[in-house]
Amino acid sequence: MCGICGYFGFQGFESPPLESMTATLVHRGPDGSATWQDQEKRVGLGHTRLSIIDLQSGAQPMKSTDGRFVIVFNGEIYNFRALRAELEQFGRPFVTQSDTEVVLEAYRRWGAQSLDRLRGMFAFALYDTLEGKLFLARDRTGVKPLYYYHGKPGFFFGSEIKAILEWRAVPRRLDYQALADFLRLGYTLPPATFFEGIRELEPGSWLALSSSGTDRGRFWQWHRTPADWREDDALEIGEKALTESLKDHLVSDVPVGAFLSGGIDSSLLVALLAMKLGVRIDTFHVRFGESQYDESAYARAVAAHLGTRHHEVVTDDVRGSDCGEKAIAIVDRVLGQFDQPFGDSSAIPTYLVCKEIRNHVKVAISGDGGDEMFGGYSRFWYADVAHRLAALPGWLLNGLTLGSSYLRPLAPDRFREAQRLLAAAAPANGDRLLSICNYHGRAELPVILQPFARDRIGDYEPRFCLNGHGGGPSGGDLIDSTIRFTLPGDYLKKVDVMSSAHGLEVRVPFLGERVLECAAQLPHSLRYRGARNKLLLRKLAARYLPQKVAAKPKWGFGIPLDSWLGSSGRAAVRKTLDSPQARIRDLFRSEYISPLLDSFVSGRRDRSILSRYGLYQRVYALWSVERWLSRWQPAL
Repeated sequence: MCGICGYFGFQGFESPPLESMTATLVHRGPDGSATWQDQEKRVGLGHTRLSIIDLQSGAQPMKSTDGRFVIVFNGEIYNFRALRAELEQFGRPFVTQSDTEVVLEAYRRWGAQSLDRLRGMFAFALYDTLEGKLFLARDRTGVKPLYYYHGKPGFFFGSEIKAILEWRAVPRRLDYQALADFLRLGYTLPPATFFEGIRELEPGSWLALSSSGTDRGRFWQWHRTPADWREDDALEIGEKALTESLKDHLVSDVPVGAFLSGGIDSSLLVALLAMKLGVRIDTFHVRFGESQYDESAYARAVAAHLGTRHHEVVTDDVRGSDCGEKAIAIVDRVLGQFDQPFGDSSAIPTYLVCKEIRNHVKVAISGDGGDEMFGGYSRFWYADVAHRLAALPGWLLNGLTLGSSYLRPLAPDRFREAQRLLAAAAPANGDRLLSICNYHGRAELPVILQPFARDRIGDYEPRFCLNGHGGGPSGGDLIDSTIRFTLPGDYLKKVDVMSSAHGLEVRVPFLGERVLECAAQLPHSLRYRGARNKLLLRKLAARYLPQKVAAKPKWGFGIPLDSWLGSSGRAAVRKTLDSPQARIRDLFRSEYISPLLDSFVSGRRDRSILSRYGLYQRVYALWSVERWLSRWQPAL
């Protein structure tokens, strides 16, 4: 985990604030920082370092041995030693033991084609002093972030948006398409950000700038190409891919720990570490007092079974007479780490567990990516059901919609779920996937937003479906969209921002290249079948884990935000968000804000319309937008 930032082609008369840009990223790299500028100060690179590999001589910005190239690099290249040996055959001299120098020399040898050879997570910027060219790249699935602004004063970039905003020439204006993405999905779709003109470099892509113009390309994208594997063969291939990926992700000159939620993904990784690779490490779990959110018993069972050194983070530590104030302070710190609104409240427990892990290790293994690669979400099955429902005659579909209304007074939660599923069957395009995944439906936007904001959004709809299908998308298409959009936009962003807040590096073996290749070829029947999910991973887990863990249903990694805040905390949230001084009133209608907050405080809601999770997620989204508006004061 490091922070990178810089500028290129600066057109002003004063030097850009490179040192202050770099200082904004010190939490990402608390072990050191440095900058580099060319003689004319038209190009500058900044770096903050978290020392993981080559602790003594891996400082950045780093120059090539001939002085032509300069790089700032965030991430880890797990096959750097093999690449180094290959490059040494071409006579390349190396002066450090770092993976950064390998990236530098690989680019000098192969240019943009070097990206195909890098196995790891990365975002970097490399400047060619001879050709006057800046080259930026981001890893395949978007584990490491990279943002940029290209305008009249020049080109600015950084691991976080706050570094770019250090330069006052960069405008602060709300991007209304990003607002629409956020309301529908809870996050923005790259390349858009909440700041108009500031873009996010998309995963698996690169960008090059020089005096002759801008060039860009994509070196990787997800493609499902199911192979004709028998189950036994798939199990062996999958286990080998995961084990090899884990071995790669252990490359480090400092100790490595692991998240252990108690679910299948993290438990299987820890089991393979212990039983296949002979590595027993510290494991970490965040525990909630509320039973439906508490997986601590499963995590303890796995830790005891495998003999790990287990640590629990107890969120009830905020309890007491001032529990509301303590909880709100934590949420404010969480929201303050994001430079744009972010609607996923599971960032809170992620923040807490990362804080605890950092007290013990600098590097942690995470199970993120398992659900996406191997079919862990129930919404994939819902998409298949919606696809089949769409094939029914219109009169029958209408009859089912009408018939489900009888569930409303008797089983309001079932009625709500049935209505959502039947509504998803109607569209025959990407709107089906969007309707399954969204926080707010398109028809709700006029109720939520002030008229001018709704007008600024216009007819824009998030493009969430990658594939065009005349018969309408199904579960496989939703897997593709989840990997392309939700994984980097929500889950990986959450982990990156929350871990970097504490100078912790999180590694994701499920997104290693070997596992990506295996998952792309996995037959659909081994991902999920009906409501039974992650079939391949469950069978692997049964080899190494207690049966109750291998067979347990999926639990979402969330926080009971309403009960965790307590009555005083919920009242304080309402006071802040329903205040006449609240900035969200500039965008959101009072007719939407006030009833929502009343329900949040009282706990009373119409269950046929809104789930408990849906209620507090909507409040959290408002809170996130309010925090962003108050902090950055963007033009609307």
